[in-house]
Amino acid sequence: MRPLKLAMFPLLAGLTAGQAQTSDPTDFFQDRVQPIFTRCVACHSGPTPTGSLDLTSRESALKGGQSGPTLVPGHATESLLYKMVSSKKMPPGDPLPASEIEALREWIDAGALWGDNLGPKRAGLDWWALQRLTRTPVPEVRNKAWVRNPIDAFILGKLESQGLSPSPSAERVKLIRRVTYDLHGLPPTLEEIDAFVNDPSPDAYEKLLDRLLASPRYGERWGRHWLDVARFGESQGYERDKIRDHAWWYRDYVIESFNQDKPYRQFIKEQIAGDVLEPITRAGIIATGFLVAGPWDEVGNEQQSPVMRGRVREEELEDIVGVVSQTFLGMTANCARCHDHKFDPILQRDYYRLKAVFDGVFHGDRSILTPGETKAREQRIAPLQQSIQELKTEISAVEEAARQKVLAKRGYIPDKTLPKPIARWTFDVDATDPIGGLHGTLQDGAKISRTRLQFNCERIQKLCRNKGSVRTRPLPHDLREKTFEVWLWLTDMDLHGSAMGVETSKVLGVTDTLNYSNNKWRNSSEYGHRTKDLSDVQPESAAPGEIIHLAAVYSGDNRISIYRNGAVYGEPYLSEVKGPEGKLQVFPADDARIKFGGGFLEIDEARLYDRALTAEQIARSSRAGAPSVGLDELLGQMTEDQRGRHEVLLAKLTEQEGALKAVPPIPLGYAANSRQPGPSFVLERGDPVHRKEQVTAGALSAVRTLSPEFGLSADAPEGLRRVKLAEWIGNPDNPLTARVMVNRVWHYHFGRGIVATPNDFGFNGDRPSHPKLLNWLAAEFIAQGWRVKKLHKLIMLSSTYRQSSQFNRKAAEVDSENRLLWKFSLRRLEGEAIRDALLAVSGHLNPATGGPGFRPFEIRIFNTHFYDVTDPDGPEYNRRSVYRIVVRSGRDPLLEAFDCPDASATAPKRSVTTTPIQSLQLMNSPFMLRQARRLAARVKKEAGIGEVVVA
Repeated sequence: MRPLKLAMFPLLAGLTAGQAQTSDPTDFFQDRVQPIFTRCVACHSGPTPTGSLDLTSRESALKGGQSGPTLVPGHATESLLYKMVSSKKMPPGDPLPASEIEALREWIDAGALWGDNLGPKRAGLDWWALQRLTRTPVPEVRNKAWVRNPIDAFILGKLESQGLSPSPSAERVKLIRRVTYDLHGLPPTLEEIDAFVNDPSPDAYEKLLDRLLASPRYGERWGRHWLDVARFGESQGYERDKIRDHAWWYRDYVIESFNQDKPYRQFIKEQIAGDVLEPITRAGIIATGFLVAGPWDEVGNEQQSPVMRGRVREEELEDIVGVVSQTFLGMTANCARCHDHKFDPILQRDYYRLKAVFDGVFHGDRSILTPGETKAREQRIAPLQQSIQELKTEISAVEEAARQKVLAKRGYIPDKTLPKPIARWTFDVDATDPIGGLHGTLQDGAKISRTRLQFNCERIQKLCRNKGSVRTRPLPHDLREKTFEVWLWLTDMDLHGSAMGVETSKVLGVTDTLNYSNNKWRNSSEYGHRTKDLSDVQPESAAPGEIIHLAAVYSGDNRISIYRNGAVYGEPYLSEVKGPEGKLQVFPADDARIKFGGGFLEIDEARLYDRALTAEQIARSSRAGAPSVGLDELLGQMTEDQRGRHEVLLAKLTEQEGALKAVPPIPLGYAANSRQPGPSFVLERGDPVHRKEQVTAGALSAVRTLSPEFGLSADAPEGLRRVKLAEWIGNPDNPLTARVMVNRVWHYHFGRGIVATPNDFGFNGDRPSHPKLLNWLAAEFIAQGWRVKKLHKLIMLSSTYRQSSQFNRKAAEVDSENRLLWKFSLRRLEGEAIRDALLAVSGHLNPATGGPGFRPFEIRIFNTHFYDVTDPDGPEYNRRSVYRIVVRSGRDPLLEAFDCPDASATAPKRSVTTTPIQSLQLMNSPFMLRQARRLAARVKKEAGIGEVVVA
C-alpha cells in the first residue's frame, strides 16, 4: 500500500459547507465522494446499467440516463443526482446518511470535479482486472517465421509497434542451463548437456522439457515458489517462536501437488477447505496448513484481558483474509478491515464477509487421519483399551483389599463419615483409580517410585523443562462443583509446579488447576479467568521431607477456596472477571480429563470429589492423612492364590499394553483446526469492542460476474463457508483467479510478471505490460484444465522464452527495463538454488525427499526459543534447501545474504540486492569452503590426477 496522506484519515469527516473549496479537491473526491459512488455503481455500471445511467466516469454521469443529465456542476440543487439522494429515493431502500448527502452537495457546488479530471486516484468497478475474462484474438504480425505459438504473436506485435525486433535464440548449452534451473533449481549434469546438444531430433527441446517436468525435482523447485507466497514457516514467530514439529506435512503436500500436476482449481479448494471436501483425504486435511502457515502470537493469545485477546484474534484473521485474497485473487482485501478500501472497489463489508468465512479457523496441530482411518483405528484400539481398563480395575480391587489389610494392621481407622470421592489415586504401584475407573497414563518421563508420582524435570532458571505428566481417561459424567485433594512433597520450593487439575481438550480449552507459583499455592485457569494472586498469605515454608495436604474447593456460588494442611489458605474469593468465564465451569463428560504434574514436586495421593467439601470436612481429611503402602507390603497381605492371580493379571496387562503401544500413534499435522463460530459483525475501525451490522459469509462485491453472497445463514456450518468460498474463487467466471496464477508462473520464468506485482492487481499494483496476452493465457489455462505443467510447456516452447540475453543498444534506449521482452533478461539465482548447486557440483547433494526438515541450529529455551545457527555436515544436512526447517528467528546466513525472504509475511516476489556480505559468504563461509574442497577433489578424481584428499 502507498503511504496514506493526512487527508485520507477521518479528519475530513468534519468538513463543513464551503470547506471543500479550500481543501485539496483530489483528496475530497477520493475520501468523501468516491466511496459513495462505489455503492452506486453496483447498479449504475456495466453494459446495461439501471436506467441507462453509468456513474463510473464524469463524462457518463454528465450525459445521464433515461431521466436526462444527472449533474449540473456548480449547482447541486439543480442536479438530478442530488435531488434523488436528498429525497431519500436513492439508493432505493438504503438512503444515504446526512453527512454523505452533504458531501455530495459540497462536491457538486465546487464543480463536481472527478478523479479522472484530477488524475486517477483509485480503481472503480470498471478496473481492468475485474472485467470478464475473454479469449483475446491472436494478433497478426509481420515476422510470422518467428512465431512458434500465440504467445510469440502477442509479444512480437508489441515489439513491432515500437520498431523493435526480438533477439535470436539462445545457444543449446545456455538453453538447457536456463530450463534446468527454471524447473529444477539445479544445474544440468555434463552428461545431460552433451545429450541435449548432440540430439538432432526436431523435438529434442520438447523432450527435455518433458523429462524435467516429470522429475520429482520439479515439485521441489516450484513448491518453494508457492511456499514463499503462502508465508510458510515452521515456528510460531512472535515472542516465543516455538518450533512447529508437524508443519512439514504442508511443505510436502505442496511439492507433491506440483509433481502430480494437480489441477489448480483443486489445489485452491484443498488449501481453503480440504478438511471438509468429500471425500475427505489426508492431503486435503494437510492442505489447510496454508491458512495457518503464518506467524501465531502465543503470548497475545494467553493474555488475561478478553479485549486484548479479541484484538489479537482479529490480527490472526486479517492475516488469513489477506493471504487468501492476495494469493488467489491478487486483491488486498485486508486493507478494507478498518474502512472501505482507499484505492480499490472493496467495501469494508466485503472484508467482514470474508472474515466470516474464516471465523472458525484456529492454529494448531491436528490429526491428519481421514474419518475412515480414524474409525478403523478406533475399532482396533477400543477392545485393547477396554481390556486394559478391565484388567486395571481387577488389579486395583486385589491390591485395594490387600491395602486395607495393611492399614488395619497398622491400626489406621478411616473416617467413614467423610464423603466418598468419585476417584482416588494412591500411586502405590501405578496411576490406577480403584474407585471410579479414571485410570491415568504416565507421559513424558513421569514415573512411580517409592509409592510416589514423580515427574521428569530439568531445571532452567525457575522453569521445568521436559516435565512429565499423568492424564486420565475422560470423565464419565459432567463435573461442575468439585474438590481437588492432594498430599505431596515439594522437592524444590523455588520452582513452579502443577499438582492436580481438570482440563478440556477443545481448542482454547478450559482448565482449573491447583498450582504452585512464586512460592504460593493458587487456582490457575485458562487466561487467568478464575485465578487470583493470594497476596494475604505467607510464602511456602515447608521443611525438607514434610508432606503437605492441599485442597481446592469450587463451590456452586462461584467461590473458590484453597486449603493447606486443613486450614484456609487466604480468603475464599470470587473471580474478578465479569461474564461467564469468571464463573464456575462445567467440564463435560467424554472430553474433560484429570491431569497431574508436572514440576518439582512428588504426589503421594490425590482424590476428586464431585461436590464442594466443607472446611470442617477438609480439616478432618487432613488429620486422617493418606497412608502410603508399598508393593511389597501389598504382596505380603495376599494369599498364595491372590498373588498368583495378581501375577497373571499383571502379565496380561503388560501384553495388552504392549499391543496397544504397537498401534501407530495418530499422525499430527499443523493445519486448520475448525470449530463453529458465533455471529460475525462489521467492526468499527477493526476494533472488536465496537460492533456494527451483522454479516454472513461471502466474497468480494466488486467481482460482478459472481454473486458476493453465498446464500448462507448467520449460523451456517463452518466448513460449508469455506467450501463456498473455494468454489467462488475457483469458478471459471471469476475474472481474477486464472489471471493471477498465469501471471505468477510467467513471473518465475521471466523474472517479472506481465503484472509486475503478483499479489496486487489493484490500483496500487502495476499495470499489465501485455494485457491481451494475460487474458489469452488465462483463458487458455482454464481451457487446458487448469494444468500448470501445460502452462509451463506453452511458455517455454515459445520463441519468446528461448531468446538469448544478448544486449541491444537500440532496444534498450526504447525499453530499458525489457518489459516488452526483446531479449531474455539475465537473473541471479536465489539463495536456495545457489546452495543446492554448490552441493550438486561437489557431488554431495542428498536427493532424499520429504519428511521432517533438517535442523542446522541448536535451540536454547528461556521463556522464548533462541536458535543458534550452526554449520553441521553430513547427508542429513546436505539435502535440498527446501527441506531446511524454516525458523522465523533462525535464518541461514548464506540464504539470507542472497535475499531468502522472511517467512513472517507473504513474498510474491523476492528482492534482488547486491551487497558485500554476498562476496564474503561465497569466499569465507565454512559451507562454501567445504564444497569448494570437495569439488576440487571430485575434479582430481574424475580427471585421474593427483591424490584425492577431502577435508
